Amino acid sequence: MNNYHHKKKLGQHFLKDKNIIRKIVDIADVQENEYIWEIGPGKGILTEELINRNCNLTCFEIDENLYPLLEDSFSNKIHLIKKDILKVNWEEIFPHEQIKIVANLPFQITSPFLFRVAKYAQHFSNVVVMIQKEVAQRINAKVGTKDYGILTLKMQYYFTPEYEFTVKSHLFKPAPKVDSAVISLTPRMDKPEIENEKFFWHIVETAFRNRRKMLRRNLREIISKAKIEKLNEYCPIDLSRRGETLNEKEFIELYKAIKGL
Repeated sequence: MNNYHHKKKLGQHFLKDKNIIRKIVDIADVQENEYIWEIGPGKGILTEELINRNCNLTCFEIDENLYPLLEDSFSNKIHLIKKDILKVNWEEIFPHEQIKIVANLPFQITSPFLFRVAKYAQHFSNVVVMIQKEVAQRINAKVGTKDYGILTLKMQYYFTPEYEFTVKSHLFKPAPKVDSAVISLTPRMDKPEIENEKFFWHIVETAFRNRRKMLRRNLREIISKAKIEKLNEYCPIDLSRRGETLNEKEFIELYKAIKGL
């Protein structure tokens, strides 16, 4: 595989350091026979360590040039799905038990992949992924900061995120332009109960649509001007605030107030 050419369009950056791989798998606490999903196994450096833990491993790989390598190296020790993880119908392949995701995620799918994980959060017992450091910072951001946004709220609503450690760019081949970080996402035990989560997230997304605009302006996309005036009278949230200044509890209060119109 020495003549293998990395595909820039697939965001391929292969980690070289096996110590970091062991650290990732240890953080995930991979147990024998556990269901594990690995996304973008590449040349199999993480795959090999996962197999050593005797887990039930499914790998999703989009690069057909890597299929022979993965099949030769691991044969029937892995279940190789030769598809784009974002184009797979997850509901058709979920096992009866919960899954752990352990992966060095391709950069260009990070956000859409994590949003999909949030959508099916109840199926995952733990998620340990290496992603761009800047995305890890967004997931762990505090309210009111420039990194705080929909991804922050969604990840922190369904999971308790932990920034585990930074991985310097020179440890990859080819080296990306930015550093990476390993994060873990553990299902949240005290997740708030919201009757209509779809509508709640629609409100959150609308509030962030134009970050510099006040809530009353952004909310015009989903409720009429007259209803906004009515909302202004009894809503516990000041509608002259911007979405980026609201924490989770305040967004829930806003959702309940709009729902009660």
